[in-house]
Amino acid sequence: MKLFTILFAFLFSCSAYAQPSIFVRVYDLSGKKIHAGHVLAVTDSSLLLKANEVKTIDVREIGYIKTKRSAVNNLVIGSLIGATAFAIAGAASAEPDAILLPYSAGEGAIIGTLVGLPLGAAAGGLTIPFKKSKTYLISGDLIKWKVFQSVVSQKNDLKK
Repeated sequence: MKLFTILFAFLFSCSAYAQPSIFVRVYDLSGKKIHAGHVLAVTDSSLLLKANEVKTIDVREIGYIKTKRSAVNNLVIGSLIGATAFAIAGAASAEPDAILLPYSAGEGAIIGTLVGLPLGAAAGGLTIPFKKSKTYLISGDLIKWKVFQSVVSQKNDLKK
């Protein structure tokens, strides 16, 4: 019974820790992307992001913030999924001894990849309008920063 209780507590704490955070892309005052990552914390004067390492960004450096990943990400993920699926299907359907169109598993995988890449990218492109990414104009202004800070805290409260 004690082992069951410990296991239950461990599994429950893992799911609580694994709550998804908000992914943002941060641009400077000139419009150049300076950082991207998951929001760890939003303080009164800075933003803490976690990508490969933890970054602290001062509000005065932030021009605007975009939520979610870029549209290119949808295209890349879609093309990878399409290429993989069609490559597997092409390799699995290979018949080297066929009379009409003989091809090996390797050739089928290559053909499947070439067909799957654009089809997957097209499918990923169809998902872009449903992304619902938001842009928050900060321009180094603490008043606008407070609005973003309240939005992030509300989203984190909804996830709990």
